Amino acid sequence: MEFIMKIGVRSSKLAMAYAQKVIDALQVNDTEIVPIVTEGDIKTNTSIQEIGGKGVFVSEIEKHLLEKTIDIAVHSFKDLPAEMDSELDIIAVLERNDPRDCYIGKLHPYARVGTGSPRRIAQLQKNFNVEFDIRPIRGNIDTRLKKLDNNEYDAIILAVAGLEALQLQERIQKVFPLDKMLPCVGQGVIAVQSRKDFNDIDTISKINHLPTYYSVMAEREVLKVIQGDCHTAVGMISSTVGDCIILQAINYENDKQYTTIGKQEDYLKLGQEVGNNIK
Repeated sequence: MEFIMKIGVRSSKLAMAYAQKVIDALQVNDTEIVPIVTEGDIKTNTSIQEIGGKGVFVSEIEKHLLEKTIDIAVHSFKDLPAEMDSELDIIAVLERNDPRDCYIGKLHPYARVGTGSPRRIAQLQKNFNVEFDIRPIRGNIDTRLKKLDNNEYDAIILAVAGLEALQLQERIQKVFPLDKMLPCVGQGVIAVQSRKDFNDIDTISKINHLPTYYSVMAEREVLKVIQGDCHTAVGMISSTVGDCIILQAINYENDKQYTTIGKQEDYLKLGQEVGNNIK
């Protein structure tokens, strides 16, 4: 019987687009996308913090992995919590897309700005010399854009990578420079997760973009050290120069910031160093 690789993914348009990117990278024909509705997709009127943090978008998918009803899972890396089940692992990541945030609409003094992210809220309050009326917003990209178009907000903040994946980049009013809005861990990165005992890991690992992998795993290590989650107002970014990683993070809860540089293969040590200096 011919093996068909089952790929679990959230049921949103964006998640489906990410799954297709992975399939295109794998260059295999025998795949099946399995849409999975997560708790975070159902409870769109409740903040992610109240539902239970980042895991609300991945726990149901991980359950399917562990039950072996799917073979691999495709995630937005930024949705992954700092800790995962010991039987699972991040097998591959695709090359990082634009990690920055942007706004759509009009960002003027006292503008009604839609975001539920503590990280984005902290930076709007600290890095801009104007006051905004910051209001919570949930839902997928289409839902948020509809709320903006219905004049429920003056502006909304979204990740550039998500808009580009859905070919909605023409809606972007302005991309925030990194000195105004640091992204969250792994923003702009698509991750492939599987069981450690999956018998076709070699096929998946071939698409792993090592410079991106080292960078985002260093960022993830920072989050582990500070025991952070979606409640934590922390921004960070990493980049590779030659065989080195430059890792920068700011903890907006205590105003500690730290930047380091080191060899890519020392990514865990670099993450631990940064985490210990901002916690």
